[in-house]
Amino acid sequence: MKITKNYNNIVGVTLIETGIQWHTISIFSWIHWDETSGVIANELFLEKIINWEVIILKWKLIIVKECNKKAIKLWKREVKMNLNRLFKDNFTHNINDYEESRSVELMSILKESDYLLDLHSTSWESIPFIFSEIQNFDLAKKLWISHIILWWNDLWWVISWDTESYINSKWWAGFTFEAWNHNSPDWKKNSYQMILNFLSTLEVIDYKYFKKIWWKNIFIKLEDLYIAKSDNFKYSIDVENFTKIKSWNIIWVDSWENIYSKNDMFLIMPMDEKIVKKWKEIFFIWKEVVG
Repeated sequence: MKITKNYNNIVGVTLIETGIQWHTISIFSWIHWDETSGVIANELFLEKIINWEVIILKWKLIIVKECNKKAIKLWKREVKMNLNRLFKDNFTHNINDYEESRSVELMSILKESDYLLDLHSTSWESIPFIFSEIQNFDLAKKLWISHIILWWNDLWWVISWDTESYINSKWWAGFTFEAWNHNSPDWKKNSYQMILNFLSTLEVIDYKYFKKIWWKNIFIKLEDLYIAKSDNFKYSIDVENFTKIKSWNIIWVDSWENIYSKNDMFLIMPMDEKIVKKWKEIFFIWKEVVG
């Protein structure tokens, strides 16, 4: 096993090679400063590899612990723009802007990767869940994370050009894992276990490290999102991630207008009403599907 730090002269990138080369697997973390679970999990995993507590059996493994290093140093979610919206081949990147130049570096990693796990956490209470495109659904189910959100890229006009969208556009396999709330004591444990599940499923490490993260499978199809019409937005019910709502209930007020749910639906990633601004996406709408 060979370990190369600052692989391809890219800061914060560690390459782990074995004698059996074929697939390349990447694990990203800390794209956003306040989402620390992934970097803690990646640090723990690297430590165990270095100490030979976990053995890499085959393939190439690339770990990027600190994707947005400059924002991290500033204790800011971003320096100038959201790094996780800049992964696009034909985008004219300004190399003088840190996040844009960094996205070019990280895309060079993604271009040689067959699989990606991008580790995040949420700013609100939520059970752990994963984003997967339909072509990768069978692999996502094998990871045994119970809540899987599908068709994320169908809303490309709002949330396009993140790491997962980029690698899936190449018909490779990328997943975004949301480990739980930033402040939950379980987030780093969930992120670390997802690394083990991901790599053991791909046969990079021994399957003995695999463990179920949740107990009930719910598969979700994203269908729409709600964008605020005004700065005067207020929920009419208590909401959290995966809140289930029956049709024709008043669920929020926007610009002093009562808004009803037209169908049975669920809310994904509801934004805190205190920070809602006009034209901002407030939450995503989905329905359950049979997997």
